[in-house]
Parts: sequence; structure tokens; C-alpha cells
Amino acid sequence: MPCHILIAEDSTSQREALAALCRTLPDVEVHEASDGRWAAQLARQLEQLDLVITDINMPGMDGIELMQQLSRHVHLPSLLLLSGHVPELLSNCMRAAEELGFANIAYLAKPVEVDTLLQEVQQLLLGRHSPGIDEQAIPLSEIFTGLAHNQFCAHFQPIYSQHEHRAVQVEALARWQHPAYGLLGPASFIDRLEHEGFIVLLTRRIVQTSLDLLTRNPWAQDLRLSINLSRGLLDDAEFFDWLIKEVEERQIPPRQVVLEITETMAFSNLGNTLAALLRLRMRGFELSLDDFGAGHTNLEQLKDLPITELKLDRTLIKSIHQAHRTQSILDGIIQIGRQLKLRMVAEGIDNPHDLAYLQGRYPELELQGFYLGRPVASSELSSHLGYITTRPASA
Repeated sequence: MPCHILIAEDSTSQREALAALCRTLPDVEVHEASDGRWAAQLARQLEQLDLVITDINMPGMDGIELMQQLSRHVHLPSLLLLSGHVPELLSNCMRAAEELGFANIAYLAKPVEVDTLLQEVQQLLLGRHSPGIDEQAIPLSEIFTGLAHNQFCAHFQPIYSQHEHRAVQVEALARWQHPAYGLLGPASFIDRLEHEGFIVLLTRRIVQTSLDLLTRNPWAQDLRLSINLSRGLLDDAEFFDWLIKEVEERQIPPRQVVLEITETMAFSNLGNTLAALLRLRMRGFELSLDDFGAGHTNLEQLKDLPITELKLDRTLIKSIHQAHRTQSILDGIIQIGRQLKLRMVAEGIDNPHDLAYLQGRYPELELQGFYLGRPVASSELSSHLGYITTRPASA
């Protein structure tokens, strides 16, 4: 069954160009509307609607009002929001869409890169049509079977230094090589394991395979390794004793291991969290505050955490080259990071324009994102450590 895409764009030339690009994808039907009101009417008539691509600034019913209209539908489509006149509002529009109940949302500032547009469209359609791999549909017993049969593994995404022109760090990301569904991402199992209290089983598996990467490959011996910690593990003294033992047995300096926590985790049960982090820091491990900028951390809280790294959330980085208000916010965050002598990583870099902006303003910033390097299996990682950027074709 084909996927149905609805494009709402008041510029005829841009609408036709968007439609032509979408029609290059297999098994899609594209519907076009020149304003929000027409798009809303079409949406009501279609029995199936998988993706709506809309400019947010149109005469009559604009894309924001269209979004509100669509939120009343029983089955919500994926959304791709576009703007050339007010790109600084796109991230706010995405937030509004989330609050309206939309689950799959992306935004792009115009002019749009052809490759970036097609990538976003495919991801949004894939997120809506992934039968059989919803985390609720996979029994916990099947996840345990996967763990017992070593079906879980780590993929690694490089983090690049602008000074050294190479990857200096990799982030370990859990994957499940499912015998029926293929390679599954964390959405299919992480929340389930955390909710049932078994996340430590997976984390131990990822830690062991990731530490082995450093010791068994000469090209990886000087890389820092980032490992994500869940909320429950911060209260698990036995896990930390085990981690210290695993690192010591492999004779890996603890400073090579970066343990990532999120803003939400950092300030939940602050006393115990601080105690756990201080213990790890005292042992020489590096600590990273992940998704910084997405939560509500204030400066008073930030100075209390014994962290060594700030990872700037992708919502700060996306379309940064055009988002003037976000640029001011990012300037302030970078200045704070410099004063606190923290290493800083920009994650979620997915286009050459954002990359060029960050390179031009923040030479000390380390860089991570799909545009630079996707997560790959350990067997492929060595060929992705060079800091090489290429510019895709523009629309």
C-alpha cells in the first residue's frame, strides 16, 4: 500500500519542486494544496494520510493553524515543517506540534538541500510504517532471549575534534540484531528494560563490548568512549563496582571512559545523584551532561555537578545557521562552558550549513551528527574516524 504525502505550499514553483522530489521515492502518492484551508479539506477527504509537508507561513490558513486542524484527526500524520521567512520559529512550531500530540515531526529551513529533504521524508515515513517492532509488541521474554543469545551489540558514532581533524571519541549506542525484524534501535527495547528494572543486563553487555573495542584494536586505543547511563544505574553501587573492575582488568585509564547522564536524570534525587557522580569522578571517570539545553538546568545547578563535558542538544544545533535567537542562546552556553573549562560537543549536525556555522564560530567545539558520521558496527568504525566533510547537491 503506497504512502500518502500532502504538500501545503503557497509558492507554485516550490510546491511543484517538492512534489517532484517526493515522487522520486518508491510507493508514494503525493497530493498538493496551495494553502492551509485546501490542505485541511484534502486531509479530511483522504482515507490514509502518512505525511504532511507544510510551509508555516502561508496566506489565509497558515501552516500553524493547519497543524492545529490536523491534530483533531483520529490518526495523526507525520509532520515536516518548512520556512524561509521565519526559520527562527521552526523549533517553537515543533514544540507546539509535540504538545498537540504529533509523534513524528521534523523541520527544515529554506532553501532546502535535496538530500536532506529526501532523508527527512524517508525517516518520517519509516517512523510511521515500521510494522511489528513497536516496543510494546515485543515480549520481555523475547528481549531476554536476545540478551542470552548475544543478539544485542554496540554501534559507535564518532565525535570529531576540529583541532586534530579526526575522531577523538565514540559514543556506544545499543542495537538489537533481531532474527525476524533485522537491526532495531533503542526505541524497541530500552524503555521496556528500564521500566521492568533490567536495564543493567543490557548496559553490562554494551560496556564489555565497548571496552573490548579499545583494547583489541590499535587504532582505537587513544579514543575516548562514551557510555549512556540510565536513571536506575545511578543508584546501583554494585554496577559501579563492576564497572571499575572491568576497566581495571583491561588496564584502560578511567579518563578514557565518559559516562553520559541527561539533564532530567542529573537533578532527580539530587543528593544520591551527586554522591554517585562524585564517586565516579574521584575514580577518574569523565562525566558528560547529555542533551544540555533541552531541559531546565540553571547555572546554580550546573556548577554543582562534577561534569567534564557538555553535550549540546540537537534542538540547539538544528538550523543554527539561520536561527538568530538560538545563536544568541548558544553563544551564552558556549561562554559558560569555556568559563567552567568544560569540553563541549555539538550533537545532531545533519547539514553542511550548520556545520560551517559552528566551525566558523567555535573552533574548540567537538562535533557529532549524521552529516559527519552515522553509528556503525565496530568492524566498520576504523574507516569512519577521519574528519572528512563533503557538500551534497543543493536543490
